[in-house]
Amino acid sequence: MQLLGLLRRELRSECRQWVDDGDISEDQGNRILARYGTRLDDDSDSSLAYKVLVTVALLFVGMAILLLVSANWETIPRAVRMLGLIATTVALNGVGIYQYLQRREGIGWLFLGGISYGASIMLIAQIYHLGEHFPDGLFYWALGVAPMAWLVRSRVVTLLMLAVAMLWLFAEGQFSPPWAMALFMAVGLTVAVQARSAGLMLVLAAVGVSWLNLLLGWAYGYPRGPDFEAGHLTLNLGLLALLYALVCWLGSRSALHWQRAGSLIGLWTLRGYLLLLLPFTFSEFAEGYLHEQAGLADPGLWLGLLAALLASSLLVFRRLGQTGGRLLVMLLPFAMLGIHGLLSRDDAALFAVAVNLLALLSAIVLIQEGLRRGLSQFFYSGIALVLALAVMRYLDLFGDYLGAAAMFLVAAAVLYGAARYWRRQQRLAEQESGEGQA
Repeated sequence: MQLLGLLRRELRSECRQWVDDGDISEDQGNRILARYGTRLDDDSDSSLAYKVLVTVALLFVGMAILLLVSANWETIPRAVRMLGLIATTVALNGVGIYQYLQRREGIGWLFLGGISYGASIMLIAQIYHLGEHFPDGLFYWALGVAPMAWLVRSRVVTLLMLAVAMLWLFAEGQFSPPWAMALFMAVGLTVAVQARSAGLMLVLAAVGVSWLNLLLGWAYGYPRGPDFEAGHLTLNLGLLALLYALVCWLGSRSALHWQRAGSLIGLWTLRGYLLLLLPFTFSEFAEGYLHEQAGLADPGLWLGLLAALLASSLLVFRRLGQTGGRLLVMLLPFAMLGIHGLLSRDDAALFAVAVNLLALLSAIVLIQEGLRRGLSQFFYSGIALVLALAVMRYLDLFGDYLGAAAMFLVAAAVLYGAARYWRRQQRLAEQESGEGQA
């Protein structure tokens, strides 16, 4: 069972108190915490709130400096402006590097130095009227922060680099394919591995999905610009399968930080899968999707197939994940080929029915897994999905009134069955507890 960072910290604090009071031994405390992916001496996320508050405070300091400079910008001589910007950037980064080398600190100064570096690029370009392609400023900003992020292995500085790189990705993506994003992702992955950061791994997964979707858009619209077509759905289905395989691989590792990364990415992958399903439960949306797809010649199909086949290979040869999950991923390529090769807009109603059944089946599986494994995020995700399907069918009256009524009855049966199962498990637990005391 995996807990959120806040709950894990609270549990670790309680176990430490139990050990100090003599209620349990240190070995027992570590065995208890191992069930939740942590241990007594783990302090990797103990100061998260402090770091967040300090980072936001530094961000406000940087914004205040920019506002003060902007207020008096025109009254300052041009040479003084440029030298002042350069000197401020060098000073902030110099102090940060010095403190980092002396006491392994100084990340806050380097974060401010990264903001000052970006502001200097923009303002110097404005002073001397340099460059008409505005995404270049964002690119050189991220490129300048990247070496510092890599050298100090700082999550905060790396997040700054990735944030600026994402701004460049969407800005440059309107003019040309942003191939250089691979460089920033490589730096981010290096820091995530070295810093053992599950949160940074999640951010990198989101950045990678966005980047691949934009590149596919250019495959559709080259040389005019990116186009977003029906094949993006197929690509994202394949990427979800690949992320599922990655989650299973991370969960099989012995290191706690890998398990945390797998749990975090898995939770958001699940949410992405559910959000991807819901629009296609409407027949109108399904009809538009089937009408716009390019059949077997769709590049999104082949990229999605590649991702799904890679996921299948990883799951089968490494024997990862549950049998049901492996089977679904292995069947996904055939489903992709069937949708692109056999279905047309005339089959929209059938497609929508199939997606509704898939969504309902997914909700049942999530509720069952949540109850069986004690995973609250699975259980509540399944409940939320059932409720969402019921509400959407009430608004849409899918098929006819009888079809909507049937969906409500099925949803009621699923929820009632989950409640009965939960109650039976509680009674069994109470009986076992009573027998143990006897």
